[in-house]
Amino acid sequence: MKRIVLVLFFALLPSLFFGQEFLKGKDLSQIKADQFSEAELVQMGKELKANQMTLEQAEPLALAKGMSAGEFTKLKARLQSNTAVPTEVKDEVKKSESVVQEGSVLAKKNTVVFGSELFTTKSLSFEPNQNMPTPPNYILGPGDQLEILVYGIQQFAFSGTVSKNGTINIPNVGEVFVSGMSFEAAKSKLQKQIGKIYSTLGSNGSKLSVSVSNYRTILVTIIGTQQSGNYRLSAMSTVYNALHIAGGPSDIGSYRKIELIRNNKVIRTIDLYRFLTKGDQSDNVSLTDNDVVRIPSYDARITLEGEVRRPGIFEVLSNESLKQIIEYASGFTDNAYKNRILVKQKTTSELKITDLNETTFANYKPKAGDIISVDKILDRYENRIQIKGAVYRPGEYSLLPSQNLTIKELIAKADGLKENVFMQKASLIRQKEDLTKEYININLNEVMNGDATANLVLQKEDVLVVFFNQELLDSYKTTIDGEVRSPGSYAYAAGKTLYDLLLEADYFTDKAASKVTVYRNKKDTVFNANDSEKIISFDLEVDPKNPEVASNFILEPMDHVVVRRIVTYETPHMATLTGEVLYPGNYAITKKEERFLDFINRSGGLTDEADKSAIRITRNGLNIPINWEAVAKKGKSNANLILEVGDQILIPKKKQTVIVSGSVMFDTEVPYKKGRGIKYYLKNAGGVTGKGWLKKLYVIHANGSANSSSSFLGIRNYPTVLAGSKIIVPEKPEKTKTSVGEVVGIAGVLTSLAGILFAVFK
Repeated sequence: MKRIVLVLFFALLPSLFFGQEFLKGKDLSQIKADQFSEAELVQMGKELKANQMTLEQAEPLALAKGMSAGEFTKLKARLQSNTAVPTEVKDEVKKSESVVQEGSVLAKKNTVVFGSELFTTKSLSFEPNQNMPTPPNYILGPGDQLEILVYGIQQFAFSGTVSKNGTINIPNVGEVFVSGMSFEAAKSKLQKQIGKIYSTLGSNGSKLSVSVSNYRTILVTIIGTQQSGNYRLSAMSTVYNALHIAGGPSDIGSYRKIELIRNNKVIRTIDLYRFLTKGDQSDNVSLTDNDVVRIPSYDARITLEGEVRRPGIFEVLSNESLKQIIEYASGFTDNAYKNRILVKQKTTSELKITDLNETTFANYKPKAGDIISVDKILDRYENRIQIKGAVYRPGEYSLLPSQNLTIKELIAKADGLKENVFMQKASLIRQKEDLTKEYININLNEVMNGDATANLVLQKEDVLVVFFNQELLDSYKTTIDGEVRSPGSYAYAAGKTLYDLLLEADYFTDKAASKVTVYRNKKDTVFNANDSEKIISFDLEVDPKNPEVASNFILEPMDHVVVRRIVTYETPHMATLTGEVLYPGNYAITKKEERFLDFINRSGGLTDEADKSAIRITRNGLNIPINWEAVAKKGKSNANLILEVGDQILIPKKKQTVIVSGSVMFDTEVPYKKGRGIKYYLKNAGGVTGKGWLKKLYVIHANGSANSSSSFLGIRNYPTVLAGSKIIVPEKPEKTKTSVGEVVGIAGVLTSLAGILFAVFK
């Protein structure tokens, strides 16, 4: 038992080592995706899950540490196909309410911190453009690959890498020291040295071209980020690119005082807010070998909430005012109430509240932990009155402070009353001082006739409701449906006739019969228990060309009119006939049970080129093969199908070939030979491949029917091949082999079972 435990321990030891090496190792350039067992992949997935990283977010980290893109793609595919790897690792983007895990690495980043979006947006990476011309101030170093070209009278081409000694060895020229020089200075030096051999460079008979074809990598140390460590980056990389790869500042990291340390001296202090608010990239300086990017913890952060355009958490410097912080937040919203800005402060022992207004907030110096709230203006009006209902321009109107506006004057502002206004009553809704509402009844006749007691002076927030006449009366409809062009419900008016309703519904359709039925509710003033009839119906004969009956029939409210349809009216149902018939085209189905052979006869019959074995009908996207011999022999057999609307009958032309495809050496089309079997055609296609599944071979005939091979008493029978057939050899399914992880799992189960049996029978 001890030996088994030791074997399992040493088997898992490399997996544990790699999981840590993948996340913390300095150099992953020698890692190969194929070298890992299934158990090691599972351990790697657990290691990524423990660090809250997905494969997508681990990719830039692995590439920065030297792993090739091809090897990482292979590794990613193996991890995703392994069912034992945690699902969280495979997810492309993992989200929760308080944590956004997106970007170059997975980071527990509070997205309300101003500036954090720089490092949670995948499309913003600040990657150096390797295709741009080399900047004149680029400093060359060991590992840079130079392309040197002399063209003109003399010609010379050379590609070489700067050695560790800082030189580049050029044939016929010798070693030239270029390390530490700017690209412009190195180009001038190379011009001078190469000109000693290629003399036409001095006389301009030849020209020199120098470019960097492959930039060296530099080692940069990044401290205080979500994923601090040593990173190998392109020599063209900048500070912002390095910060993005490392996931940006940690949860306590500063966005305002990032230090770039070179040769143990701080050469620049970087403030990301300059880039965020002004687009200023002056801090995005180039990195050199052994640079250190250090992010100290922040000194002070405040929370800005409420009516600002970009609320969130902001880092403040000691000399900044609240006005500057609000500018970082893109200013106030249009609904901001600037005359009261609430500041909640933390003292040494308790909380404190400070009120700021529009004149004092600009000079206020925020302190660490301040919570600053900007309220919105009140959702009410200081001078609004409203008029609704039966006026020409209902809506909101202003009430000036010195104005005594009356009801009659407000109606005049709304362009007066409509013709169907109810003059006996209107309602004035008034808001009292305690914010409750009272309803005042207004007689519009008295108001419009100049009665001063009825023509009240309006107050702020008054609402005058002028009623339509029909709003206080019952409104009725009459309904019509059936064979009219615009069925629906129409307003009832006294004296309305059936002819009026027909005209409103755009009259009869072409399918309308002369039979019209009107249904009417039965109205009785006295209840009769023996009367079960609730609806009265009127059956009318209305001639569309002579509407006298309809003109004399008076409708009542709630009548329901139905216009019947002609009994025998049907639109033609069509089917299509194409191919080798005398008259192809569209044909109408003239009777209920019209069959396939009827259509063929109506089209003039088949031509001499028709392939009778390939006839088929396409119905709802599916092919129905037709047995012509059975149809021609007995017209009313089941083979002579009854046609349906939309059927497409295809009579193909005779074919003299057989198609062979699938798992054969060569997909081909072989001339048909009567009496030849499957093996003849497979031989002409080069035979079956090693993956070909011969016993599952099947043949699709020209009419769409199919047959597969069968076996009886060990004898294999293959389908008959006809002209126009297609032989298909499918591929054998792959057999899955037992993985190393499954073997280890089975061994563990057997070991546990042996231990139990040993304990039972001991």
